[in-house]
Amino acid sequence: MSETKLTPKERAAQFVGALRNACNDRGKRAALRRGLSTTTVMDAWPVIARLGGDIGQPGESAFVDIAAFFASHPQESADQSFGETCRRIAMGSGSEIVESFETRFRRLLASNDSGDLTGQIHSWVRLAASKGVGINYESLFADLWNWKWYADDIRVKWARAFWQSGDPTPKNSPANVPPSIL
Repeated sequence: MSETKLTPKERAAQFVGALRNACNDRGKRAALRRGLSTTTVMDAWPVIARLGGDIGQPGESAFVDIAAFFASHPQESADQSFGETCRRIAMGSGSEIVESFETRFRRLLASNDSGDLTGQIHSWVRLAASKGVGINYESLFADLWNWKWYADDIRVKWARAFWQSGDPTPKNSPANVPPSIL
């Protein structure tokens, strides 16, 4: 099956499925965690390549980023978007979003380049791990994959989920674009 014919959702499901199996091996999991640093990312490349992913620098390859995040915190959830995950972290056991988390979330949304975005997501992944909150890695992979084309739509989708505003998916979001375009 050719990689170019897969939609981002199919590509995400395939890669995250492979990660689930690979992270049962402590050595592979440790190598994948090294994908978060430009100085050690080359340790993750052989594992990522064997899992069918494209290698690259952190912040430039959705495969490298998701592999490192997953290896750092493999707890998954059925959240529809990363904004929903951030909301669960920000609310904790309360009924209100804590202001410091709102500021942090705005910083995430303000990320202009993929390197900054990856750094911001990494801090949320660490928070999720510390609070026992799972992440929908398939959804996050698809969003990172589409970021360079649909960043504004993804930001709106995450913001709606975080602040629980209106329709959960914007009209021009990647979820509503025909699969042939993605």
